[in-house]
Amino acid sequence: MGDAHGGRFLRLEGLKRELKDLDLLLLAGDITDSSDINAYGTVLRAIRKRSNAPIVAAFGNDEYEQDRPTFRERYDITFLDDERVDIEVDGHTVRIVGTTGVLDRPTWWQRNNVPGIHEAYRKRVDIVASLLERDGCDVLILLSHYATTYRTLRGETERAFPEMGSRAMEAVLLDKRPDLSIHAHAHGGSRFAVVSKKQRTLDGARGVLVWNVSLPLNKGVTRFEITVGETNDVRVRH
Repeated sequence: MGDAHGGRFLRLEGLKRELKDLDLLLLAGDITDSSDINAYGTVLRAIRKRSNAPIVAAFGNDEYEQDRPTFRERYDITFLDDERVDIEVDGHTVRIVGTTGVLDRPTWWQRNNVPGIHEAYRKRVDIVASLLERDGCDVLILLSHYATTYRTLRGETERAFPEMGSRAMEAVLLDKRPDLSIHAHAHGGSRFAVVSKKQRTLDGARGVLVWNVSLPLNKGVTRFEITVGETNDVRVRH
C-alpha cells in the first residue's frame, strides 16, 4: 500500500483482515504528510497492532530527502532508496528493488528548488535498471512511489502524466521484466496495467504487471499471491 498520508487514507476498519497472514508488506511511499516523522510512526503502529510481517518501504515525495536518515534511525523497518534487499519467504528468495522513482518532467517546485534534478532522474533510471537483476532470486519486484508507466495514470489529468511517472521507467520494465511493479502517488489513476511490447518475443514472454497500490484509489490494502514456478504467476486479491 501507499499514500496513507499520515493515516488520512488508512481505513482501520477491515485492516486486520486485510493484513492477516501476510508474508511481506510493501509500503510504496507517502506514508506520512510533509515529512512528519511522528505521523509515519502512527501509521506503523496501526499496522504493527495487526501484523508482524516484515515491512519494506520506498520513500515518497512526502518523505523529504533530508529527513530520510531520521526515518531510518527511528523506525525498525527496511527502507530502500535506490537500493535492493533479498528476503526469504517460504524457502524462496524475494528481491525487492525500492526507489522513489522518476518523473519525465520534474515538478515546478523541483525544477526551481532541486539543482540538477533532471540529471538525477536520468541517473536513477540507470541505477534502478542495474539493480533489477534476477541472479540468485526467485521473485523480482520493483517498488516505487512514482508511476513506472503512464498506463496506470489514466484517470488523472493527462497533461500531468510526465510529472507523475515515467516512460523511461517503462522501458526498464520491458528490458528487465520483473514479476511485479508496484507504485502509488496517483490517487485518481488506474489500479493496474500490463506493460508489453506490441509483439511477443520469440520465447512468448508475457507483459509486466504494474499495480497502483494507492490507498485513496483502492480503498484498502492490495494483496498479491505469487506462485513460484518456471513462470511466476501473480494473482491479486482485494
